[in-house]
Amino acid sequence: GGSDSVVGLSRRCRMAEIHVCHAGTCRARGAEAVLAEIEELVSEVGGRCKVRQSGCLGYCNEAPNAIILERGARRLDPNNVFTRIRTLDASAKVVERATGKRPPLEGAGTSERLASLRAARARQHAISVSKWNAALHGLAEQAAVKPALRSELSTLLRKAGFPEGVRADRTGQAMPSAIANYSQWSLESVTPVTRHSALFAFSSSDLKRGTPHPRGRGRMAEPVTWHTTLLAEVGPNAEGPLPWVERDYTPVSSAKEWEQGRCEMLIKVYADGAATSWLHSASPQRVWLSRPERTLRVPGLVSEGRAFRPSSVLLLLAGTGAVALPQILAHRAPTAQLGISSPRRD
Repeated sequence: GGSDSVVGLSRRCRMAEIHVCHAGTCRARGAEAVLAEIEELVSEVGGRCKVRQSGCLGYCNEAPNAIILERGARRLDPNNVFTRIRTLDASAKVVERATGKRPPLEGAGTSERLASLRAARARQHAISVSKWNAALHGLAEQAAVKPALRSELSTLLRKAGFPEGVRADRTGQAMPSAIANYSQWSLESVTPVTRHSALFAFSSSDLKRGTPHPRGRGRMAEPVTWHTTLLAEVGPNAEGPLPWVERDYTPVSSAKEWEQGRCEMLIKVYADGAATSWLHSASPQRVWLSRPERTLRVPGLVSEGRAFRPSSVLLLLAGTGAVALPQILAHRAPTAQLGISSPRRD
């Protein structure tokens, strides 16, 4: 489709780049695994296209996604946009479009090797953000045929609070008493804001809750926006073997309030949302929240890469995206509003 044929694009492959989105939503849905998979497939066909990480491409609802950029092109060809890259075949279509060659997926062990690579990269990302249920997804089955994975399985179960393992039938599994990088917070109040959203206020005296801005001993706080992961205790689920699902939320309260043991989150309740439905119906007295995780660097508002200082920032916020605004605006007066001093920049 489009004005360029696959063959035509292949002739200019040296001048094309595949950009795989690594913004928050795409990373959470396996962007690192997609990038590794595409790199391997490009190598398989002898392609010379460069494969790079990118910032947000604007297709968050269809993550993970990627685009093919042709140098010299004045506009992005719609046929060079690929969304929902969630299978090996989807990654292969990106590579075929960029190189003009269909990667051989039927070769001896190719599919299994790449599937293993995708699973490993997805697991590595989940571990890096302390999402133990996602990290353990399918790992017991893999360890049954790959003994080398058994040590990693034991380590992750221990971090998740289940050193003896989880029950085979997964029913009636109680929550653990301790979970690595998580602390318990008391639900103090729920204040309706709209018909489908409410402000949830939490408090905690557990010092293991951490801080959005680690500092001290000569280390200056990094100016960032941040989020936390909530464990919704829904019981057996398809996301992993643990009795919870993991969801990220951006507090509307400040980093200073978090450090003081207070947190407020504006949450939209979805009728078919596993986590929000549990919050709404169970009305738990206590919840598990992770230590804060960086979302974006300030003032450049990028998730990865070298920070930069733009001359101005235009924010377009809609719906629940508005929750990011208080954190961003707080950095206009970091000392007063956040209790930190931002690093000096030239």
